[in-house]
Formats: sequence, C-alpha cells, structure tokens
Amino acid sequence: MLRFVLSIMAVFSCVCAQGVSENAYSAIVVPDRVYSYDRMVDDLEKLKSRYSLIMTGGHIGTSVEGRKIPAVRLGRGSHKILVCAALHAREHITTNYLMYFLEKYAEAYASHKAVGDFDVQRLLDNASFYVVPMVNPDGVNIVQCGMEASAHCDTLRKMCFRNYEEPVHRSWKANANGVDINRNFDFGWENCLTDSLPASSGFKGFRPLSEPESKALADFAKRIKPEAVVAMHTQGEMLYLSTPDDKAKRIADRVIRSTKFAPQPIDEPYGSFQDFVDHHFGVFYACVELCPYIGPRPFDESRFYEIWEPAQYVLPIVADTLIGDDAHGDKKVGKNLRNAL
Repeated sequence: MLRFVLSIMAVFSCVCAQGVSENAYSAIVVPDRVYSYDRMVDDLEKLKSRYSLIMTGGHIGTSVEGRKIPAVRLGRGSHKILVCAALHAREHITTNYLMYFLEKYAEAYASHKAVGDFDVQRLLDNASFYVVPMVNPDGVNIVQCGMEASAHCDTLRKMCFRNYEEPVHRSWKANANGVDINRNFDFGWENCLTDSLPASSGFKGFRPLSEPESKALADFAKRIKPEAVVAMHTQGEMLYLSTPDDKAKRIADRVIRSTKFAPQPIDEPYGSFQDFVDHHFGVFYACVELCPYIGPRPFDESRFYEIWEPAQYVLPIVADTLIGDDAHGDKKVGKNLRNAL
C-alpha cells in the first residue's frame, strides 16, 4: 500500500504566538516562470521548513519513471479538501497556481493577514487542503525538456501523436506510458472510446488504474475521504461541477460568481478523476479550466497573473462554505488526524 506520512505537531496552542511579521521573508515561489519537477520539490521542502506549524507533507506514490509524487497538507482543520494539478502534462501552469496558493496562504496565516475577504487563520484552523501539485511529473518533464529527457524516449517516439503542434513534445498530455491519466480511473472507464494503443493524448490505458500516477491519486483520496475535491486544468475558463447536495450547490454558486467562468454540462462517465470522485465519495467536485483556450500547448508562464486573478478565490470559497455549515461557526480544529492520512 502506498504510504503517505505527515508529521502532525503535538501542540497547537503555540501557533498564533509564532507568526511572522509581514515581509519578514522573501518569497520562495516565483509563479511566472517554468515550474520543473525538481524546482517544485525543492520549493516544497523550503515551504514546509518555513511554515512547519501549518504545512506538512510527504509523497503519495511514484511515477512510471520513478519520480516521487509530492503532496502537502496545508491547514489544521477537520474539513478535508483534496486539490490536484498537472494530470495532463502540457497543463503544468496549474502546478504554478497551487504552489503560489500554498505560499500565499501559509504566509498569510503566519503573519495574521487576511486574503481578500477571507480570514486565513479561520480557514486553516478549521479546514485542511491536501494538495498534489503535480500528478504527472514524467509527462511534465517531457513537455518541458523534450522526449530525450525521458527514460522511455525511444518508445515515446513510436507512439501515435494526437492533437498536437510542433514541436510535438510541447503538446504531450499523457504520462510516460502514453496513457491519459484523466481517462484511467475505475468508474466509466469502459465507456471511454479512445485509440487502442498508447499515444500522446487520449489513450485510456489497457485497464482502469493501470498507471501508478492514477492509482496513487485514487488511493490517497480513499485514504483521506475528502469533503470536496478540486482539480486544476487549463483550457477554456470553464467549470465542470458535481453538486450532489445542497452544500455542494452553495459552493458551486459562489465559485461561479467569483470566477465568472461558465459552468459546463458533465459528460457521461468516461474514467475521469471526476467520475471516480462522484462514484466513490459523492461530494462537491470542480474541474477548473483556468486559462483561455489556446490549443494543444502549454500556457505561457509569464502570463500567470492573468489566470490567477479570476480564479484566486476558488479554494478559500470551498473551505469557507464547508466551515460555514458548522453549528454556530465555531472553530473545529482537527486533533490527531494522522490516522486519516
């Protein structure tokens, strides 16, 4: 079984006393540049060290090529929100989004600041974000560094290239096995009609959860049992929302109003992560398409703040709505949640 080890601080009462003053530290995350896997790992370690009272982490599994898939927990509360990005390789700007979110909210918590209208200490004392910022590290490496950077270079060059632009590696969407991770989950998989062989995009795999990346994410989700799930994608400034109950509908309404992104109808199940969450948990799910449609290529990192601005409050809205459903709005700080991880 995949193991995810998070160290939980035994004493929480000292957190507020150990905040840092505004501008006490220089920023770790620079979101408007390319985020390689190695840079992400390095920055996560720095963030966990600086904000150890509110951020812990480990990894949920390994990729086809043996890269550890990092995850962190931001927050101390009992409301659990699972957030992931870069399921599709060319959509790695979504990693930038989550890395920026992690630092911005950890720093705001430590320095007792609000973000917009949100009381960050209230959010992170009552909720925990379980963040997987790069589900598909091998695919991201292919997009950023070329096929020759992959241990499977010769095999990749022989695969079918679908929906691509030159140079072809920049359009890569799958993992290092040529499997689209967001078609590889275990509900509705049999309904997905794709190429019958590995490809740069779209191939669902030879069986559901065949890929270490999709299995790691599925196992992690089952282990933490989230109350809400958000997956970051890139194309179209749209929202695909699952709203199984009134609480989920309230979250969705707030997200739509905040982002002004257009909600889209959900397809029949086809083995996506959204289908997996709907089937196994029946909770609020948002697939957030962050960027304007630009075709099968990565979004330019130098334009990061263009995508951050309209979607910057998606995650605090989810947490704030969950917390608001607590009786009297009292703090609900999670104690000894280690066994749930």
